Amino acid sequence: MKKRRIVSLLLAAAILAAALTGCANLKVGLMLLQHATGPYDPMDRVMEDRLNAILEAAVAQDAAAIKAQFAPNAIAAQPELDDQIEALLAYYNNETWEFEIPATGISESRNETGGTTRSYEMHSRIDGEKYYLVSMHAVVNDTTEPDNIGIWSLFLFHVDVPVRERYYIKGENDMVGIYVDLSD
Repeated sequence: MKKRRIVSLLLAAAILAAALTGCANLKVGLMLLQHATGPYDPMDRVMEDRLNAILEAAVAQDAAAIKAQFAPNAIAAQPELDDQIEALLAYYNNETWEFEIPATGISESRNETGGTTRSYEMHSRIDGEKYYLVSMHAVVNDTTEPDNIGIWSLFLFHVDVPVRERYYIKGENDMVGIYVDLSD
């Protein structure tokens, strides 16, 4: 009887150890997957949604909807934004589109008052009836100045074929507004 009890305890311990090892392997597997693919950031989806909203508004010729995606402080800093939106409406011409997997970058900084600002940068290609390279800069979180949240700049360049290059403009980090067909 004692032997049977000891064997039962050893068997239960072995099953428990195997079960816990499986959990550890699952956890390690998830960590390896995250290491290989990078952590999921919901801001990727938020910024892709903002770009989709701009493109849908461009197809609908809705300037107010495009302007609504921009940060209030960006709107105040760029007195020519309305003209830039009109240029975008004349320039962009796709009824349907999809994005190449975007190259994104997120940076976070602290200001002198201890607040944090989280910025987002996206470089991608838009595939549709026509091909465009796109670059977008936005602030997604600002703990001291909420009027900074939104898109600050959008760059769009039409290309004839689906190229693999990214669209970078010299000085783009300091530019505010919408810029189309900059070939520098």
